[in-house]
Amino acid sequence: MINIEQEKSINQQIKKKSLAQKYFLWLQPCEIWCLLRKKTQFNSTIYDCIQSGLENPDAICGLYATDGDCYELFRCLFWPVIMDYHKIDIRNLIFKHDFGDYHDIQDLSSEINQQILSIRIRIDRSIQHYPMIPKLTVDQLLEIEERVRTTLEHLDDDLQGDYHSLKDLNEMDQIKLRERSILFQEPIDRYLESAGVYNHWPNGRGFSINKDENFIIWVNEEDHLSFIAQSNDSKMNETYERMIRAINQIHQAFEFQQHQRLGYLNFSPLNIGTALQVNVHIKLNHTEKLDELIEFSKKYDIHLENTNEKNIFNLSNIIRLGRTEFHIIRSMWNGIQQIIEQDINQNIN
Repeated sequence: MINIEQEKSINQQIKKKSLAQKYFLWLQPCEIWCLLRKKTQFNSTIYDCIQSGLENPDAICGLYATDGDCYELFRCLFWPVIMDYHKIDIRNLIFKHDFGDYHDIQDLSSEINQQILSIRIRIDRSIQHYPMIPKLTVDQLLEIEERVRTTLEHLDDDLQGDYHSLKDLNEMDQIKLRERSILFQEPIDRYLESAGVYNHWPNGRGFSINKDENFIIWVNEEDHLSFIAQSNDSKMNETYERMIRAINQIHQAFEFQQHQRLGYLNFSPLNIGTALQVNVHIKLNHTEKLDELIEFSKKYDIHLENTNEKNIFNLSNIIRLGRTEFHIIRSMWNGIQQIIEQDINQNIN
């Protein structure tokens, strides 16, 4: 049974408004009526976009784009949510895409490198002329999968890997792959389920991993394409170089959905702009000052959180929109250096 404290916590979560609910309630009746009458070229409605939030009132965002046109057609709801979450005024924003030169990502000192355990860079992309996954038909899911499978054959040799369709993997193989973070998670997220991300599962889903297991492509997980470059060392420049090279080669076969202000568009408005996610696992020696270090990390727009392993922490970028990919990578790398130096010196300000 749920005790009183647990029940109180659940009730507080439900009472807290999602961003979608917050800004939907700000709309005038005429704006709401106008929203309800609109449909995108893929027949997406505002109800499709807020359905998950309606079914899950404890959601942080509660809003998803079932196709790229939603960001513009329903902008009176999407834009306030985006500005609130990303803490940026997008009304005068012009998105700039720039991977920069990976050579400018400098190696850190050997002392700092010893505390960096792994690097994982992920970038998501949605393919032009398709809706987002909840609106894809089975045929479209399979079409994207086949197009990606064909394109993978033309990647550089070190990036190529065998493609595996999810429907061809038995349960035990899936479990092993997930334990190694090679395969995306099973369809159990209630927010995504309500939003329709698991429609027609497992059709059209799959992954490819290269021989060295440092480059992965996920197909039709939450977005059409997810690129993952990773390493079990501190070579950020090499990891970033693999990512740049892979995306540029895939981009020759696919046009990605993009907005002049919002950057690259994906299913979740929380994952637009660069759609760049960086996770670096580090070992900290002085966890007695963890609270101070967490606050210190925020100065560099880095989120620091504990993992399930003792003294191992995950550092991730807070910002995805309003800066270029190169700016985010370089700023985060500089921040990680400062964080580890603070841990080494035990001198947190």
